[in-house]
Amino acid sequence: QVTYNVTGFIEKNNDLLFRDLSQAMWAARHALLHSLFPEGDPQKVSLKLPPTAGFQFKSSVAMLMKNLYSKNPNYIRCIKPNDTKSAMVFTPELVLAQVRYLGLMENVRVRRAGYAFRQLYGPFLQRYKMLNARTWPRWDGGDREGTEVLLAGLAFPDEELAFGHTKIFIRSPRTLFDLERQRQERVAQLATLIQKMFRGWRCRTQYQLMRKSQILISAWFRGHR
Repeated sequence: QVTYNVTGFIEKNNDLLFRDLSQAMWAARHALLHSLFPEGDPQKVSLKLPPTAGFQFKSSVAMLMKNLYSKNPNYIRCIKPNDTKSAMVFTPELVLAQVRYLGLMENVRVRRAGYAFRQLYGPFLQRYKMLNARTWPRWDGGDREGTEVLLAGLAFPDEELAFGHTKIFIRSPRTLFDLERQRQERVAQLATLIQKMFRGWRCRTQYQLMRKSQILISAWFRGHR
């Protein structure tokens, strides 16, 4: 059995620093004490009760939770490949133990049973619209319709895709990797096209300038002769 004595419990567990004590510490001649209690300045005295440590803790937690809820969390699990901290050394037993301990096998099974990738229609269309001539360089319709047109031209199996109310769902990571590969190839093609057009414009501009200069020089020479 445990016996509690509640006499004076509130006074003993009150984390408030009374205003007169703060003013006394602020009025001390010691420079350190004077600097540690700025709330004791009579010119800055507030009639409100000073915040308790518990209130400050609750406020800090509330701000933290508000910040977390406004973000999109991503979890990164790091796996140590060997105990010797050496490059290009892979210890299967050590990695397997870490994979089992972190629960990655269950995570993979759950992902494979559902959809491994999901994203809003707008960012998805903006990233991959270059893969279809109907959505590139711009799409004038809605984001969902553009995503459907884009994926219809890529000939993915129907079971790999699901169109939600606001998001596109892709079942297999292999489909996503295929999308990324096609995007990288298309980016290289577009970069080459931009370089070709720029070189052609630069050569054409230089040729026109030279032609104008040649005509001007010929006219002056004929006039002089």
